Amino acid sequence: MSRAAQVVEVPGVEEAIGSRDPVGCAARIAEILGAGVDPKEVVRTAALAAARHFAPRLPPPHALLALAASLDLAAKTGTRHMPVLQACALAASEWDAEPLEGPRHSVSGDELHLGRSFLLAVQARDVLEADAVFSGLLREGEERRLVGDALFDACAQDAAGQGHKLTFAVGSWRLARALGWTRGPALLRPAVHLAAGTPQDLAEYGATLREVGRSRFDLELAGRNAAPVEAVARNSFAATLAAGPDRVVADLIAGLKRGRSPAGYADLVAATAAERFIGNPPAVETVLHAMAARFVVGFSRTPSHILAVMLAARGLARVPDADVPSPSRIADPEAALTELEIAIEGSDPWRAAGLAMGLADVVEARDLERVLGRLAAMEDATADGGHGLIYASWAFELASVAPGYAYGSLAAMLARTRTSRTVAGALGL
Repeated sequence: MSRAAQVVEVPGVEEAIGSRDPVGCAARIAEILGAGVDPKEVVRTAALAAARHFAPRLPPPHALLALAASLDLAAKTGTRHMPVLQACALAASEWDAEPLEGPRHSVSGDELHLGRSFLLAVQARDVLEADAVFSGLLREGEERRLVGDALFDACAQDAAGQGHKLTFAVGSWRLARALGWTRGPALLRPAVHLAAGTPQDLAEYGATLREVGRSRFDLELAGRNAAPVEAVARNSFAATLAAGPDRVVADLIAGLKRGRSPAGYADLVAATAAERFIGNPPAVETVLHAMAARFVVGFSRTPSHILAVMLAARGLARVPDADVPSPSRIADPEAALTELEIAIEGSDPWRAAGLAMGLADVVEARDLERVLGRLAAMEDATADGGHGLIYASWAFELASVAPGYAYGSLAAMLARTRTSRTVAGALGL
C-alpha cells in the first residue's frame, strides 16, 4: 500500500462539526468559506472528520453522501456555499463521540486473491480483517476498478436496510473520487464497516442466483451485450413489475439473453424507480438503490454487476404503481420556472412534478437544475437526513437518460418536504 498523502486539514472545521450544533456549525463553516478557503478543502476536512466518527448502523448516517453531493450541487444552486453548509450541519447532527476503530495493519499480496479475501471477510462479518484487506488494495491518488468491483459486489449481495449498503458504498466512492483519492482508506472505512459490521440479508441475492441458475444464464456473455433496450423490452418490463420480484428477474434474464445491454436495463430500472417515486414518497431508498445499481453497471463491465440491477429490480417490484401527472404544456418557459418554484414552496407535488417534466423538454438542463438545486440546498439537511441533497445530485445525473422522471421526481420530493430552513434563516438567506 502506498503511503497516505499528507493532508493539511482546514482549521476549525472538525471542531465545528464536533460541536453537534448544526446551526452553529453552519455559521462557523460560513465564516471559514467567507475567508476564502477552498470549498473542496472544507469538504475534505469535514469528510475525514465525519468518517473518523462514523457509527455503523442501518439506516446509516448520510453526511458523507451529502458532502459528496454538495460538491456536485455547489456550481448549480445559485447559492454557492449552501450545499456545503447543509452537509456540514448534517455531519454535526450525526457526530458520534466514539471514534471508528480501524485496523492496526493493512494486508498486501496478490490483488485478485485479496479481492476474494475481502468478500469472505465481509460475509464472515470480520470487520477489522475486511478493513485491513480493503486498505491494502487502495492506492493513494488512484481510482482502482478492482477495488470498486470488490466493494460493490459485497454490498450489492446484501439487501439489509432496503439496499442501503450499496447506496452508501456508491455515495462514498463518489466522495473519494471527487476528492482525488486522497486518504481513500479513511474515507471508505465507514462503507467497509457498514458492509461487514451490520446485520446481513442475503435472501434476495439467493433468490436471484436461483433464477439465474434455473435459466442457465451466462453472466459473462451478457456482460458483453450492446443492443438497446427498445420499446418492446420496456413494455415487457412494465408488465412483469406487477407480477412480483421473481417474474421481473426472469424478464430481465430473457431480455439479456436476446442481447440487450445491462446498461440499458440499468437505465430502465432507475428511470422506472424515479417515475414511481413521484407518487410513492416512501420509495426514496428504492430509487436511490436503483440509481446506485446504475452507477455500478457504468463503473465497469464486471459481469457480476448485472446482479445488482436484478436486485434493484426486485426491490422496485415491491413499490406500488401510482398515478403520475402528465407533463405540463409550457408556453412561457421563464414563467413556468417561476410557477415551478411556487408549486414547490406551496407543497403541491402533483403540480410541481408536472411542471418539471414539461420544462425538461423545453429548457436547458442547467436552468431547471439551478431552480431545483437551489431549493434543495435551502432546506435543512438535518430534517430529511440529507436525502434532498443526495437525491438532487443523483437525479441530475439520471437526467441524461430520463430527464422527465428525474426532474419530476425531485420536484415532487421537494414539494413534499416539510419546509425547515433553520440554517438558511440563521445565515440571513
